[in-house]
Amino acid sequence: MRPAPCRIVVAGCRKDLTVTGTASATTRGLDPFKIAGASISGWYPSTKTPDGRQPFTSQLEFALGLYVEFHPLVVSYQRGDLSPTFARAHQVAAPLGTPYAIAYAFDGKRHEYLPDYVGTLVGGGLLIAEAGRVDDKSRARARAKLEAARHLAALKGGALWIGTDENLSRRRQHNLVFLHARRLEFPACAEITSGIAELWQSEDLPVAEIMARLGRHWSPAEVEAAAWKLVADAAARGGLAVDLASVLLTRATPIRLLGPEAPPLVPEALPDHLPLPPTPGPVAARASDEELEDAPLGEHPRRIPGPAVDSEGIEPPARRAAFLRNLAVVTDILAGAPVREAAARRGLGASTACRLVRRALERGEEALVPYRSYARPRRLRPEFQQLIRTLYTHAKRPSITAIHEHPRLKRLADELTAQEGPAVSVPSYLQVYRFVASIAHEPAVADARSGAAHPPRPRTSTASYVLSIPAPAQVCQVDEHYLDINVVALDGTPLTGRVHAAVLVCVKTAAILAGVLSLDVLREEDYLRLVRQALEPKDRLVELAGCTHAWPCHGKPAVIFHDRGKVFTAERATQVLVNRLGIVSEQAPPYAPTAKGTVEALFTWIGRKFAHRLPGTTKSDPAARGAYDSAAGARSAGITLDVLEALFYRAIVDGYLQEWDRLRGQRRIVLWEEAVAEHGVPPWLGSRDDLTLLLLKAHNARNRPTGRYRVHTGHGISFQGRWYVSPGLLDRLRGQEVDIYYDRRDIAVIYLFVDGVHVGEAYCAALAGRRVSEWEARAIERQRSAAARDANAEARRNLTAIQGDARRGRRAQYRETLRLERQRQLDRQRPEIHTEQVAAVLAALEAGQHGGEPSPALLPLPPPVLDAAERPVRRPAIRRRGADDR
Repeated sequence: MRPAPCRIVVAGCRKDLTVTGTASATTRGLDPFKIAGASISGWYPSTKTPDGRQPFTSQLEFALGLYVEFHPLVVSYQRGDLSPTFARAHQVAAPLGTPYAIAYAFDGKRHEYLPDYVGTLVGGGLLIAEAGRVDDKSRARARAKLEAARHLAALKGGALWIGTDENLSRRRQHNLVFLHARRLEFPACAEITSGIAELWQSEDLPVAEIMARLGRHWSPAEVEAAAWKLVADAAARGGLAVDLASVLLTRATPIRLLGPEAPPLVPEALPDHLPLPPTPGPVAARASDEELEDAPLGEHPRRIPGPAVDSEGIEPPARRAAFLRNLAVVTDILAGAPVREAAARRGLGASTACRLVRRALERGEEALVPYRSYARPRRLRPEFQQLIRTLYTHAKRPSITAIHEHPRLKRLADELTAQEGPAVSVPSYLQVYRFVASIAHEPAVADARSGAAHPPRPRTSTASYVLSIPAPAQVCQVDEHYLDINVVALDGTPLTGRVHAAVLVCVKTAAILAGVLSLDVLREEDYLRLVRQALEPKDRLVELAGCTHAWPCHGKPAVIFHDRGKVFTAERATQVLVNRLGIVSEQAPPYAPTAKGTVEALFTWIGRKFAHRLPGTTKSDPAARGAYDSAAGARSAGITLDVLEALFYRAIVDGYLQEWDRLRGQRRIVLWEEAVAEHGVPPWLGSRDDLTLLLLKAHNARNRPTGRYRVHTGHGISFQGRWYVSPGLLDRLRGQEVDIYYDRRDIAVIYLFVDGVHVGEAYCAALAGRRVSEWEARAIERQRSAAARDANAEARRNLTAIQGDARRGRRAQYRETLRLERQRQLDRQRPEIHTEQVAAVLAALEAGQHGGEPSPALLPLPPPVLDAAERPVRRPAIRRRGADDR
């Protein structure tokens, strides 16, 4: 239904404008993550939206979104500036339509304004919520937008809420993040909360007392999770009798819940307009000394603008004394004392006192320090100043010598000489150097000389940022890096020379919640496996790695801060973290590694104290590696993936967590245990099998038309060149199309899903139940393929030789066949015509011909002497008559 138009006069326009708020088809809308180029953006879970999540582009929008999320008068809300393309791509629900454009006029032209949030209040009124800094929202065009939004909200019986850096409580935001991370359901939640609600409605009790009273019936983790979920739900409906803007929630904070019949407690309302910016008064403008001396008391400001100056840092003592004297004179005059009397008491003239008051009102206390804010007019001409500034801020970043010798300075001097007559000399090197030194500290000049594609973010104190985080695991940082080390298989086959690693670390305590290694580039399933490791206890992992100490760092992070890599911003990873686990996903600004200072420092520690000290390290630099053979070192030491992973976990548990943290002033494991004892960490109380299946990687690319796999008759299911079987299961699935989920670290088993439902597992018979990673299987397959190619090549050469021998000629082959047959027949006749002794002698002679000496026992005996009667009678040969004789 199209809303009724309202004719109003918007500030800054020269004509009336009909203001409407609708889902405009002509307005394109925005992509929030593209406009958040220099700020923190991301997703946070929401229970008041159908899809369960909302995007934000700044910390102020995130704070305002949580304020709306926990406001009891808000029924539902959405982003008002999303483009339809972004909403469809990320499946963001927009019941009021997107983009929600509000027409307004400014400077005589029609414009459209897209609010940050629009929603529905209790009673059906329209909610418009806008977030931003006070300086930005106080400008003329921003005021015109807010004026139009305020009139439209009033027309529809709603309200306009303006959240700024001044009215959004930082402590309230911390408490809301703390509660929002503890709103997950678990099986025994409803049973436990019924008993806790009765206790809290009767008396004020902290969560620690609730855990002590109900810990005998359920586990302490379940009681604590149910208690905080009850508190979070009560805060969302206005039934929590605790001021979240002034009290920090811990286990020791007394909690009181209101009854269901009590009216809801509404938090402090946000304003619907901002006060006008102050206009400079008559004294703030530059006035003469006589006007200051004769000005009455009421026209003087009561305080000096700007920050105060620490007098202890002013040296020498005489300069400090002069500053204190000037400050006392200005303070007395601004307090109402006559100028002449105040100046006389401090030994100054009235004109000097007036000058000090004027300088203090213009520049603050800094102007009262002698020689600090004094600036002498430069002798360098303004034309040369502008040209030197242009040359110094060039993208090539020239040196001072290059600027002094630049031909453009000479051409400018010649042009000025031709215009004015007298000769104008080129600036000297000292003049160029002093001018460059005077402008080098300016922000615009520093940004131009930085050489970065984007201006650097302002520096913030790491210690103050760490101290601002109230609870452990409330803000965690994650990043990926690579370790320069060679990894081999069990048989010594080289797998890779670079191992990719990802680590999840708690910013408050610097404790590591999880760490994973991969022989390939990290993917979204590795990121989800990292999150799964952070949620689960690590007792079994510590036992397998052989760690000396325990690793008690586990729990659900409230906020995960990451960069804009595809691994962390993948759609499926965002859905799992935000929609299913209730974790806020924050993206760091680009070109800002200091935003993730804790995890960056951790990878520096891992590289220097772990990876570069292991056998097989490459150190990325041949000069640092020297003559060390890293590949041979890895083979001799047997640095396999399992061995490297065990050493990596031992380095984390027994090394990093036991070290003294200089920034936080304690051992990291002690910091974690103390913070958990005070605030607690939201645990994962769901099923471990559900978590395993939730964070596995799906692979559906077999059947082109459907994108699913098919079970083959008699073989099972083929996946990555291997057959997987499951007796009984695959028989039932034959003919159906299934989805496959698997883990790259163990491809011996795959998980089968049919229409999104887990039906069972299939196992690879070729791997015989061994845990083989995808990278090891690939390396083994490459090695086997190379060996198979060599064997087949040798067999092929032998077969070719056999074929060549077979084709040398039929006649030669026939003669050779006859010779071999004749020899065989003769060899068969020898035992028949010779005695055993003769056969032995012939064998000995044959052996002697081949290089061996015949045995004396086998030498032939001399022939016996026979008498004439014993001699055999030799008969003449009878000649057969042939055909010629006939």
